[in-house]
Amino acid sequence: MKMDDLTQLNTIDLHAAGEPCRVIYDAFTEIPGATMAERLRYFKTELDELRSFVMCEPRGHKDMFGSILLPPLSPDADAGIIYMNSDGYLDMCIHGTICSARAMLELGRPLKDPNKVVFDAVCGRIEAVFNRDAEGNLENITVQNVPSFVYTPEPLLLTVDGIQIKTHIVFAGNFFAVAEYPFDEPLNTRTHHGAFLVSLGLKLRDAANAAVKVHHPCNPSTQTVALSVMYQSRGENPLHMKNVVVFADGQMDRSPCGSGTSALMTFFHAEGRLPIGAPYTSQSIIDSFFHGVLKGETKVGPYDAVIPCVTGEAYLMGRNTFYRDPQDPFKNGFLVFQGEK
Repeated sequence: MKMDDLTQLNTIDLHAAGEPCRVIYDAFTEIPGATMAERLRYFKTELDELRSFVMCEPRGHKDMFGSILLPPLSPDADAGIIYMNSDGYLDMCIHGTICSARAMLELGRPLKDPNKVVFDAVCGRIEAVFNRDAEGNLENITVQNVPSFVYTPEPLLLTVDGIQIKTHIVFAGNFFAVAEYPFDEPLNTRTHHGAFLVSLGLKLRDAANAAVKVHHPCNPSTQTVALSVMYQSRGENPLHMKNVVVFADGQMDRSPCGSGTSALMTFFHAEGRLPIGAPYTSQSIIDSFFHGVLKGETKVGPYDAVIPCVTGEAYLMGRNTFYRDPQDPFKNGFLVFQGEK
């Protein structure tokens, strides 16, 4: 497929804990690549205008997120999945997986097991399990992430705006810069303008990339710290944290970020603060929630790893048919940045 051939595109729009996900579900039946990483490279080089077409203005916005459903590569998978945003792509996204699994259900896609969806993703094999009540109604969805680990057991002391911030690099589908929020004020957008949190998160991520070159031992395509997550304890419960996740070119996750929740659980387990099987509550800057648990321990190359699971709800918002008029000067989308990135 070439972008010049695209005149219209169907999507289903959902959100999980307030973070949107626009799911493209019927545009692609054959995409070159023997792995999801190769498929992603094809999208980046040949079809990136598709991403900006649905993610950016005037159809989307700077903080838009989405996924592309593809035929599976593995014999036991139900679909391949690529995660995208207004600036680029991510190897993993749990809120996007929760929304995409719900979309598969809404679309009536055939599943090898009616109780779950198995996705082939760039980061590996992802399972999304449907949790139902006694009447069979969907209650929520639990996503089992790939094995996750602390990449830097010894903290990095990163200087951001003159403040030294103790930071760990954690892999949880993507590489995260993980740090405690360095101020005493409550972590929310009422205390600080969102632009302040975005700026701090971007500077923390960039400082982490300048300080260490990451390399996943089993996935050579993952070699960048892509996101930052700053956390703050909520009251007396040590297993209830509020967080803010910043990524891309200044996107701030409205949800507690499922992958960020996985990174925090992985870090807290390494610190001896979160046992296997203990419930963990993750709260976002808009006071929405994901719930997590570590399913078990494993190894990733030389690293001690855990298997995070995150549970959340996905809500259907609508279906769209987007048109691409070849005469439209903004047919491929655009972005206008306001304030500090």
